[in-house]
Amino acid sequence: MKPDAGRVRDDESHAPDLRIERTSAVTARVNGRDALWFAGCDYLGLAHHPDVIAALVTEARAHGVSASASPTTTGTSPAHVELETRLARFLGVEAALLVADGYLSNLVALQSFDDTLASALVDRRSHVSVRDALRATNVPEREYDTAAEARVLLAEGALRPCVLVTDGLFPAAKHIAPLDALVPLLDVGLEALVVDDCHGLGVLGAHGRGTCEHFGVAHERLVITGTLSKCLGAFGGFVAGSRARIASAREHAIAWSGATPIPPAIARAGIAALDVLEREPERRARLRSNIARLRAAFGRLGLPVSSFDNPVATVSLPSAAAMQRAHAALLDAGLLVPFVHYPDGLGGYLRIALSAEHRPEHMAALEAGVTRVLRG
Repeated sequence: MKPDAGRVRDDESHAPDLRIERTSAVTARVNGRDALWFAGCDYLGLAHHPDVIAALVTEARAHGVSASASPTTTGTSPAHVELETRLARFLGVEAALLVADGYLSNLVALQSFDDTLASALVDRRSHVSVRDALRATNVPEREYDTAAEARVLLAEGALRPCVLVTDGLFPAAKHIAPLDALVPLLDVGLEALVVDDCHGLGVLGAHGRGTCEHFGVAHERLVITGTLSKCLGAFGGFVAGSRARIASAREHAIAWSGATPIPPAIARAGIAALDVLEREPERRARLRSNIARLRAAFGRLGLPVSSFDNPVATVSLPSAAAMQRAHAALLDAGLLVPFVHYPDGLGGYLRIALSAEHRPEHMAALEAGVTRVLRG
């Protein structure tokens, strides 16, 4: 079975439903059988950290399961306020705002501009939540491929006032936004730069602060959006930036004020996850070691790899049927590597997600299984 970058036709069947009955950071019980877990986005293993779970349980006993009201009425708890403060400090910005779901973070960020934008420049590989947010706010978009192309498009005065929106780390596309070239656009006419860093947070940068730290960039009109459900192992989203930008989001973003916030227990779990992330840098080191090992294995197989620390590796085969067979063969070998087909324009692919908690023996089993299936 030879790997190929072929796209999946819309009329081809997709992977069978998976019933995930139980998980740990590195294992899962799937459709009644046990397997090593190379799926999801819990890159640092924080969703199963005992301190994170204990914080959630304690807060749930005090507040119940739901916040049960808008954040502008009675839905805000001390845990929400503390987590917003902690996120802002961790990211090195003035303020942050919690959002009910990570998917809504880009919408809240764009609604904070209160219909003042004439257009948006969007990296063509950006997550579908960016496109949905632009459609919901009626902001016309222009796609770009490179920072140089974005600069040329920005020079067209008719586009202004213009916001540029991009993912930070594009895991499936093996791409990272060149923020060192994009941030300077803020000084030549760009209104704001919104970076969706849901996959970069916790992974990139010397302290795990994400793509901005990776490039060493900062700016008062730089806005960071993201999720708590990946490296922080919790749930919900956030928008972070200047005090003025967050104040405007509170005033104008109905996707924030009109939605029930994340449960206080989840907010408290997010705080505990940040605590672990900051005090245990060895987790990032272990994750990066696993990334390097898989990168070397992919190189031996002649598969394309990322040139940066990317916790996700993808493999495309000529057809959906081929990827279903590969997924099933890996599951038979005790390895959960899902076949996914998101509406992201990339077609279907086998998606391998690594964790800091994967031990050498887990990585060895993955390498052996992928090698056997792809060469079989």
